[in-house]
Amino acid sequence: MNRPEKEDVSERRDTKARLMDAGEQLFSRHGLDAVTIRQINRTAGQRNTSSLLYHFGSKEGLIEAIFVDRFSGINARRHAMLDRIAQPMREEAIPALAQAAVMPFFEHMQDKKGGTDFIRFFAQLYGDPKIRISDDVWREHTSSARRLASMAMKQMPQMPREAAVQRVGLIATSVFHWLANWQQMTRGEARLTEDDYASLTAPPESFIVTIIDLLVAVVKAPHSGGALRKMDGV
Repeated sequence: MNRPEKEDVSERRDTKARLMDAGEQLFSRHGLDAVTIRQINRTAGQRNTSSLLYHFGSKEGLIEAIFVDRFSGINARRHAMLDRIAQPMREEAIPALAQAAVMPFFEHMQDKKGGTDFIRFFAQLYGDPKIRISDDVWREHTSSARRLASMAMKQMPQMPREAAVQRVGLIATSVFHWLANWQQMTRGEARLTEDDYASLTAPPESFIVTIIDLLVAVVKAPHSGGALRKMDGV
């Protein structure tokens, strides 16, 4: 007597997964506002036009569900990497900190089908001025990012706090935008220069190492202070 119920639960789970995969793909390629509920249902193979609304309540509910499902693993992985950095943190551990910023995203891209769609989806979501996800959900699933930012700022003790905050913010946004752009190039979805084609012949690991090296350099670089004002005066 219980078998039909179990099958129904499994079917609902599969339907939700298909809707999330379809939404992730469409949002990442066309934008959060441009994609309609009807398009998502159709891409997910749902004949019932109210399927998305039944499972998620709204398009915003689907966006939040995609974020939670994908980012929970990235958040946990980053916390695990940060746990391995000895405290108090020393300068020689900055590369490990940079790896914690990059590798959870890269691993998701490599291991999960459609993972790179999430990178582009998240890049759009992060820069979206509209409130798509509740503050509580966002804070819960990005806790590792705040922890990483705090650890990075402690490696900039001679820098004014506002400058350190700006630098860490640039690091955060740069990581997934770099990865999203790289994914576009590898799929042939971006206009490429001759140098771009040359870079794509290198293994993916070399691109990731380059990002990590750049992050290390950003954390270690001294603050220029009033140099810009002096240059402007000249």
